[in-house]
Amino acid sequence: MSVSAQILVVSNNEEAALTKCLTGFGYAASRMDYSKFKSEKIVSPLYDLILFLNNDGRDQLSGLKEALTEQTSQILIIGENPFSDSIQSIPTTFCDMELERRLASLVRLQVMKREFIRRSETTALYGLKTKDLPDPVSDEISKNILLVGTESDVLGQVMLQLDRGTQINVCQNAVSAMDELQSTQYDAMILLGAGQGDVNLRFANDVRANSRLFNLPIIFILDHESNRQAAYIHGASDIVLNPSEMKNLRVRTFLHINQADYRFSLQKLFKTSKPLPVTDGPTDLYSFGFMRAHLNNLISDHRAEDKYLTIATLDITNLGAINEEFGYAAGDQVLRQIGNIISFLVRGEDICCRYEGNKFLIALPGTGIDQARFALNRVYGVTKTTEFAVAGQDKPVAATVEMGLAEMAEQETVEETIRRCKGVSMVTTQAAAS
Repeated sequence: MSVSAQILVVSNNEEAALTKCLTGFGYAASRMDYSKFKSEKIVSPLYDLILFLNNDGRDQLSGLKEALTEQTSQILIIGENPFSDSIQSIPTTFCDMELERRLASLVRLQVMKREFIRRSETTALYGLKTKDLPDPVSDEISKNILLVGTESDVLGQVMLQLDRGTQINVCQNAVSAMDELQSTQYDAMILLGAGQGDVNLRFANDVRANSRLFNLPIIFILDHESNRQAAYIHGASDIVLNPSEMKNLRVRTFLHINQADYRFSLQKLFKTSKPLPVTDGPTDLYSFGFMRAHLNNLISDHRAEDKYLTIATLDITNLGAINEEFGYAAGDQVLRQIGNIISFLVRGEDICCRYEGNKFLIALPGTGIDQARFALNRVYGVTKTTEFAVAGQDKPVAATVEMGLAEMAEQETVEETIRRCKGVSMVTTQAAAS
């Protein structure tokens, strides 16, 4: 059975409830005790994430910091975290949604790292040299963070935790913060508390609904544990409890900033490679030839690790009618605009191309069909409702789009998966993942 990620749980006790929880999230979980982990010095690329349970009152993690920093896998500690300046953790009092979101963020960052390496290797086949590759993660000193709130004591703690040269701007309320977000480029936003009358929760919801800001990392600093789930429901990327978790603020904030860095680096990699024969002229996406070469490695990796790989198609079903009524130049303009929408709205780790005349193809690594449906809901909604400007036409041109998706099955070819994409419903029950 395919999974989203392989997780190693390091614990001295059987954790049936945790294993059941991880399985419910779509992960495969295996367990190892601390003595075996220490004696074998596990450093394995086979695990996407290593989960340490440090909740029995003993100093299980003593002396492990060097070993943990050598890991290629992501790391999460449940319980006391002696390495809060560099390693992610979650308290033993977590709610299920908090664990799910924290794991999903770490796993997604791992997927993006591996996809950046894989896509760099494919691009190298076309002649891009290693020295020309973009740096995936930029320096903290260049980051710009917006703080929203008036609590002076909390502001001081935040400034202390983030004092690594990061540029910080403060807005007293959500109204001025939205204006600030619209006028200045920020790498993340930190909201101090739920706000009077839950104003900050509603503000986070508004940011997620904004087409330009929906990917912005939003970190809530909360005074009450009871607000944890509400913050996630309203669009929080992560939460920090004050004062017990303030020492974790920097690593939690930069986890999401690093995701954004990888998204930008994957986009920059594409732009860097454009002088090479890797792009499709009308849509300005990757060519199907590039996608074919890349899918060979992507499919091989995912089958070796028994990972989900979902393929999605988007068809412009009336492209022939547009060409006939307005001319082929108009059809090419619609193709280009839809290509721009797709490239802007897909997640950083997803790769898209034009498959044939009126059909686009999107591959979603490490993603099952239900999560793919959430991730693509925004793409589907925007392309379905947008009217497109065409040169020489006074009125906008409407494109009729159909979207389908299917998980790639074992031993199945891409063409066979694409044929199964037809007729799959894109109806979702929650907002698209950013």
